[in-house]
Amino acid sequence: MKSKKTDLEYLPLGKGVRIIDCNEDGLLALEKPAGLMSHPNKREDEKRSLLNAFYDLNEECYRWKDAGGQEHRVDLVHRLDSATSGVMLLSLNETLTPVIKEAFAHHTVSKIYYALVKGVPKHTGGIWEDRLMKDTKNGKRIIRNAISYRAKARYQLIREAVGGFPLTLIKLMPVTGRTHQLRIQCRRHKIPILGDRTYGSFSFNHDVKQETGIKRMMLHANEILMSYRFKGQLREVAVCSELPIEFDALLDFRPGMEMGALLEQKTMRSVSSRVGRFRQ
Repeated sequence: MKSKKTDLEYLPLGKGVRIIDCNEDGLLALEKPAGLMSHPNKREDEKRSLLNAFYDLNEECYRWKDAGGQEHRVDLVHRLDSATSGVMLLSLNETLTPVIKEAFAHHTVSKIYYALVKGVPKHTGGIWEDRLMKDTKNGKRIIRNAISYRAKARYQLIREAVGGFPLTLIKLMPVTGRTHQLRIQCRRHKIPILGDRTYGSFSFNHDVKQETGIKRMMLHANEILMSYRFKGQLREVAVCSELPIEFDALLDFRPGMEMGALLEQKTMRSVSSRVGRFRQ
């Protein structure tokens, strides 16, 4: 395996993507902004993806050549919705990749999200256990709500907005890992995520966008915690991506405020604190 420093020098990062850290095994943590895809589905998607490189759908990896013609590869070990921001793990080491993928597949990875939602949850914290429905395909025919599956997540109320939009910041810790699970569960419990264009409150999203200019989905993957064994060594990993300034700005927003000035103020305060590192 090449040194991590060499590999990181040639990473073709997508717009706004930030390197958080990379450990000695080649486990790489990146911070993805909202709006970028975890991987492109076709060549024209490459410029709006995590890395500006060809993505091999079969191998689930990015491939590219640097200016000197040297080939590079980075394996994708999990995904985030394009509308969700936050921490993502990748592997620079093909031998490490199946170890990390197995940890995600067996749900031994703990993930912490933050969401800005419309309204207030009924309780300050607790556990959501829901039965959600999933469509299936039978040839070319789509069968709606054909499969019922279990979805479980812990939640905690963090902060309510006062005097502005009826918003609440909540912490979400999924126990199961289902597609769009947190987004669907927030809607199910009558606190849709702000900016969610599929499961959210469309009229409320429009009102906030008109007043503030902010239109992203307010869901952020804040932290990943996991352990794995590799080459006889047990690794304990915790990596964090700071909460975007839009979350705090929307909680503090009041009618008549200039959102641009508020965001600039929040940015200046947060510059020195935007540090993320593996803890091992």
